Formats: sequence, structure tokens, C-alpha cells
Amino acid sequence: MRVPVRSSIQEIEEYKPGKLVKGALKLSSNEHPLGPSPKVIREIVKSIEEEELKLSKYPWEKNEAELRNEILRYVSVSASASARMKKDNIVLGAGVDGVLDTLVKIFIANGDEALIPVPTFSLYESLVKIAGGVPRYVKRKRGFSIPVEELISSCNKKTKLIFISSPNNPTGNCIPEDELRLIIESVDAMIIIDEAYVEFADSSLVNLVTEYENAVVVRTFSKAFGLAGLRIGYGIIPEWLTSAYKKILIPFSVNSIAIKAAIASLRDHEYLRKTVELVKQERAFLTENLQRVFKVYPSKANFVLVDVSPAKSSEVYAELMKRGIIVRDCSSFRGAGDSFIRVTVGTREQNELVVEALMGK
Repeated sequence: MRVPVRSSIQEIEEYKPGKLVKGALKLSSNEHPLGPSPKVIREIVKSIEEEELKLSKYPWEKNEAELRNEILRYVSVSASASARMKKDNIVLGAGVDGVLDTLVKIFIANGDEALIPVPTFSLYESLVKIAGGVPRYVKRKRGFSIPVEELISSCNKKTKLIFISSPNNPTGNCIPEDELRLIIESVDAMIIIDEAYVEFADSSLVNLVTEYENAVVVRTFSKAFGLAGLRIGYGIIPEWLTSAYKKILIPFSVNSIAIKAAIASLRDHEYLRKTVELVKQERAFLTENLQRVFKVYPSKANFVLVDVSPAKSSEVYAELMKRGIIVRDCSSFRGAGDSFIRVTVGTREQNELVVEALMGK
């Protein structure tokens, strides 16, 4: 006899990643245009060959501590409150998704609510539902900024979490710091600030974690560091939350190779600099060329959002697929409508193919 699954699970849609078609140019998942640093690859191979990484053993706590120290150094460079940031503020997870999953499990029980400004990353909604919570939505304004007063007034006693993606996926815009401070100071809820794309922006909001007890920042090694296949991310959280996080986190959720790769990637400053420089340059190339025909929204991430109206996003997506180019049809994002596509920033050669295809040449 089949045991019925929870009703809340039946309501959840399966996550739909960007398609992978052999031989096609994949610009749908915001992945690194060049892949991880060669130094990272060499370090992984060397560690395995010298048996520093014993793959038959569980991840070594010392390596996790080393990574947390490296993250602390990296984050402190841009954090104005770095003097108050400690290693206990840093937690790890299997990608930013793993960090988000753990945080949601800490705060959401049956009937609890979470506020989500839409359109944004669809995983927030799914994680809340999986935990038995109720996602509630606030529609972003024209240009995709957050209606701060409406968001604040939408909070109630059941509101436990508010998700703020900055830069936001799929729109690419950031929330101004003064607006985020107003939200944090006005509500009795935990604010999860998703900075998965922060390396491609001009500033970070991570300093707020040491100023407020109801703010956390989550980040990933998947985008700017090119480690999407290794699934490793981290959070910067208030110290009071560390113990609860460790209780909920699945043991050994981050594998040994991912830890070693993350340490090496943080130490290769030059490769990160070149990566960010390339993305910003090519982001500008895509924007300048595509906006001759379409509305292209300003982006601080490694992708651009394009309004292809009066055409439908599904039509443009299908046409590009025929030409061997895969982008993201954003109609699957709640509140996005049916005329937006998201294009990952690639190399100049790749971006030229996208421009040529979209301009009908």
C-alpha cells in the first residue's frame, strides 16, 4: 500500500533547471563562462594524488575550519563591520540551496509564513512549503524594485522569514541599503539576504549581519568561482544562530573535494578579478546591443533580463533552441509574466551568437 505524501508536497512544482542539450550553447543557468580556476583544478588533483583528500573518509573538520577562516578573510575585505565578524559567523552548506534549506528548517513550522517579493528565485517558495509553512507574495514595482512599505505592512505575527535576493534573480537589480535597513528595523522576522551574485555587483550588504540580530547573508561558490558542480555555499549569520544551524545541518553535507576547491578558489585573487572584469565587460556588450531592439533591464549579476514583447518568451526560447542556444524562459518565475527571457553572460564569441540570433541576422 502506498503511503500518501503530505498535501503540501503535492502542491510543490518540481524545480526546472536550465536545459542541457548536447552541442548547444547553454546560457540558461548563470554558470561561469570559463569554469573554475586552473589553480583550483591542480590543487584538487594534487590533493587526491598525495592522498591528502582521503575519499574513503568523511570530510575533515580541520579543512572545514580552514575554509571558514578563508571565507572570513574574504568577506571582511568588503565588510565595514569586519572587526566584529568572527569565524562563528560563518556556516557552510551544499550550495546556497543547502544553506537556505537549513535556515528555513530552523524558523518555519506548520502554519508559519514567509514573505517573498516576486519575481525571484523559486526555491524560496518550495522550501517554505516543504517545511509546512505558507509563502506569501509581494509584487515588485515597475522596474522590479521592492515596495518597502507594502512589504512591511504585509508582516503579521505568523511572519517568520523575509527573502531578499540582491542582486535579484531573474531581474538583476539590488536593494538599496537604506531600504533594507528600514525593513530589518521594522519587522519581527528573520531577513535572509541572498547574495549569490554579489561578486558582480558594486557593493555588499554583509556588514548588516553584525549590526542586526535578525539578518543573515547567504552566498555561493557556484557563480563567480565556477564550482556549481561541487555544490558548496556559505552563510554569514549572527553568532546566536550558529548553534541552531549546526543542529539542523545534515552531517557532512559538504564534501571534501568541494571544501578543498573552495579554499583554493578564494586564494586565487587574480582569477576572480579577471572573472568579474570579463562578466562586467560582456554584460555591457549584451545590454548595449540587445537594447537596440528590446528592453534590457540594468543588471548587477552575471545575466541580463530581456523583455521580448510583443513576442512571448516561450516563442523566443523555442526559436533560440532551434539555433542551438539555450536561455531561460522566465514565465516559470511567479509574477514575471510571459515576455521575459534571462540570458547568462558568456564569452564575447558566445554573446555575439546571442545578439545575432535575437536581432534576426
